[in-house]
Amino acid sequence: MSNTLSRVMAMLRHIPRHPRKIDTNTLLHRLETAGYDISLRSIQRDLNDLSSTLPLVADNGRPQGWSWQADADPFHLPFLDPQAALTFHLVERHLNSLLPESTLNYLSPWFRTATAVLEANDHGVTRWPDKVRVLPRGLRLQSPPIDPCVHATLYDALLQERQVTIRYQQRQATEVKEYLVHPLGVVTRDTVIYLVCTMWDFTDVRQLALHRMKSATIQEEACRRPEGFCLDAYIAGGAFGYPESSDTIHLEARFTSAAAAHLFECPLADDQRIVPDGAGAVRVSATVLDTKELRWWLLGFGDQVTVMGPARLRERMRDIVAGMASGYGLAPASAA
Repeated sequence: MSNTLSRVMAMLRHIPRHPRKIDTNTLLHRLETAGYDISLRSIQRDLNDLSSTLPLVADNGRPQGWSWQADADPFHLPFLDPQAALTFHLVERHLNSLLPESTLNYLSPWFRTATAVLEANDHGVTRWPDKVRVLPRGLRLQSPPIDPCVHATLYDALLQERQVTIRYQQRQATEVKEYLVHPLGVVTRDTVIYLVCTMWDFTDVRQLALHRMKSATIQEEACRRPEGFCLDAYIAGGAFGYPESSDTIHLEARFTSAAAAHLFECPLADDQRIVPDGAGAVRVSATVLDTKELRWWLLGFGDQVTVMGPARLRERMRDIVAGMASGYGLAPASAA
């Protein structure tokens, strides 16, 4: 009896959710590989018996394919526990915009089961979603609306590694243009989702905002990936940092001690150094990418930071401060 139950559970684990399917010959091979002694007729008999009580369905194909019903609740032994239910709940809440629609649809029965488990259990872990929040740094803007059909098509193309024809409207442009793109990845930055891709037969990597796409049509042709392309390396190279140049710079800046306090715990770079620089101040040095984002970060400290070097950055910051002073009707203080 125990061997029969073990075999049946092993067989059920190999059956996919509709529209995927598995035939009995494949099930027989997998069970034999796992060490079970069983005949094809026994598998067919078991499946027919189980389908009377479990949400299993068979098609009319040759060979016949078996699946779990598309909307069937997950079959768990043991039942989904609160810890696992919490994980599914957090995935649904925080990764909804990052997962392909097909994946979300596939996971929807687990999401429903997770919600039911959390609602049915009076346990500390079930109240975890009410105790955790993720806060962005700085002012959070609202997310731009994305056409759900475009969103689903692009994520499916990424999964299948196929080309996509899109209709795209550049920022402040009045004309919508058509592009053939090769999807390489998706990057979410603050509230905007970008498709990292190449176009037509070109190899230069571009970024296209999903909310500016008016339509997307997946193609049969496989997408072409530039040789050696790595999404992490592309991001690390400053692609999303609005680079002023492709170079790094050695930043030297004088901070008030209070403004620099967080840099002791969260350094700018591996080679960061912080040394005292007079009463209530420190001098911070680090090798960083030369980006607009760096300037915005420095400007966010106001008069609590003074850029000392490199000279090009110091002059640029001085020009910005002078322009701000002029905008407020003030005469800028002379710079050393």
